[in-house]
Amino acid sequence: MTFTAYGRADAYNTDDTLSTLVPSYRGDEGFRFRGIAAAAVDVKWPFVGEFLGGTQKITPRIQIVAAPRLENLAVPNEDARAVDLEDSNLFALNRFPGYDRFEDSTRFTWGVDYALYLPGFSVDANVGQSYRLTSRPTIFPDGTGLADRVSDIVGRTVVRFRDFVSFTHRYRIDKDTFAIRRNEIDATVGSRSTYFQVGYLRLNRNIDATLEDLQDREEARIGGRVQIARFWSVSGALLVDLTNRDEDILSQADGFDPVRHRLGVTYEDDCLRLGLTWKRDYETTGDARRGNSFLCRWHSRIWGASVAPDGA
Repeated sequence: MTFTAYGRADAYNTDDTLSTLVPSYRGDEGFRFRGIAAAAVDVKWPFVGEFLGGTQKITPRIQIVAAPRLENLAVPNEDARAVDLEDSNLFALNRFPGYDRFEDSTRFTWGVDYALYLPGFSVDANVGQSYRLTSRPTIFPDGTGLADRVSDIVGRTVVRFRDFVSFTHRYRIDKDTFAIRRNEIDATVGSRSTYFQVGYLRLNRNIDATLEDLQDREEARIGGRVQIARFWSVSGALLVDLTNRDEDILSQADGFDPVRHRLGVTYEDDCLRLGLTWKRDYETTGDARRGNSFLCRWHSRIWGASVAPDGA
């Protein structure tokens, strides 16, 4: 049983709010002060035993979080826009990713963790859901899995075989229609020195097109690393946008457009790590401009102390 108490004070000064096109992101102009408080209790009770020649563990978990009502919309939202219910934030005090929004409600969250450890093989999984006590309207957009009093169902499954094969599946299931709103798969094959990775992500949230941070997306990822000599290796990665206009009317992709790729070479011994990477961005996103860039990294270890640059 874990008890948690949280407190924070914020001060905002906002102007030119009409330049923000989405009303829920604007906030009120002028100075705003707010205090944030939350308390939580988290209870886990593991059941462990032998199974199939290994160890099996089943852990039911329940959490209660209480937080007073806040005037969230009175302050601007710049860092908490890309909100989405995931297995990683199901039991978080605040499911918003940033500081500008805080989840002000009393809620119950429940879930189950499962683990199976066999010689050379393991399975780790979890699944859960939450229920909000208050019936007042929420500031979570529809489609994020948190807009209703009962949330969507989220989970993760990780399967490993002899530290050579790893498979991870993350998902979110609509509580009403059982449609898959998030489907993410990652697989890795190989050792620490030489490996190949492939990933796939599909977001099917059907959120209002005005919220550009929460649009549907489909993408594929591939990458890998090859040890070509004792101290030398080459690596690369490619991200491809598979989204089309049927999935997202704001998408600029035609169903198969590269987003970015990286190609690098690394030298590493007991004292020095030196790497050179070529990166190409095919789209301008925020501060990341379209075009080529080169990154040089070095890390040295002298008499047990590490020395590394802050920049590149």
